[in-house]
Amino acid sequence: MVDPRSASYRGGLTLPSPLLQAHAQAMYPALALERARLSGSRLVFDSADGFVRSISQGFFLLKIPRGLVCEPVDQFARQFYLPAGGYRDMEVPGLYQGYFDRPDDQWENFYIERGNWHLLPQAVAMPGAHMASIGLHVLRNTLAFLELPVADWPRVSGGLSDNGGYQMLAFNHFRSSKNARGCKFHRDPGWVTVRRSIEPGMFAWVDGQIRAINPLPGYFIINFGSYFEVLTERLATPVRANIHGVAQLEPRPSEHERTTCTLFLGSALNAHLYQYRNGRAVVS
Repeated sequence: MVDPRSASYRGGLTLPSPLLQAHAQAMYPALALERARLSGSRLVFDSADGFVRSISQGFFLLKIPRGLVCEPVDQFARQFYLPAGGYRDMEVPGLYQGYFDRPDDQWENFYIERGNWHLLPQAVAMPGAHMASIGLHVLRNTLAFLELPVADWPRVSGGLSDNGGYQMLAFNHFRSSKNARGCKFHRDPGWVTVRRSIEPGMFAWVDGQIRAINPLPGYFIINFGSYFEVLTERLATPVRANIHGVAQLEPRPSEHERTTCTLFLGSALNAHLYQYRNGRAVVS
């Protein structure tokens, strides 16, 4: 049973269903996302309180580093689901990988873990690896900002801080011809999500209301996962992993349907989940 006194506890929420994109864009204002960039391996926010606000909101914008070309992953996201020449029939070794069709959503996707990225075209795998490196910098900078002991990082992150853990690329397509929600509201598992998105459509429950999480050209959308929230929920500055989902697209030509590429970073699958209590990381 979830303890309702926990900072990560969520009470009952009444979310609109269906959440139609045109209606949602008119009804729910965009969240003013903090902006950041990487200076070498250091995460630098444009505003003095940007890190604190991002941890509280659960989302921020990160400038795409110079030289990182995203067009190949965009193109792959527009093609993976096609019956001819796509990847929907590819057998990918390992658990929960390959093509998935969601019966209750417009959403369909292709998941592939880092150990299998050699199966992708090199032009797609290379920016995927760069996105993973960016996510690892976000992880380490956030642990440092929270002043958590460096010696604890590999253990509490399930090896992720040392470039181990679970690193998954997800390519997503939303079929506007399907009369269903875009995708359900959920919280990401893991630690950090790096999202390549080029059009609006994502909405999140932040500070007691629904807000649009809109992309900005030249930036990734970063959000924190539920492992971060569990680890920090008893700290003075807990990290929020806020609920989010995608609105239902109205019918449009297939070449203009919504696609995204997402990089998920999590602990190794056999790792424990930790929480800081009284200054010590204990198994949660």
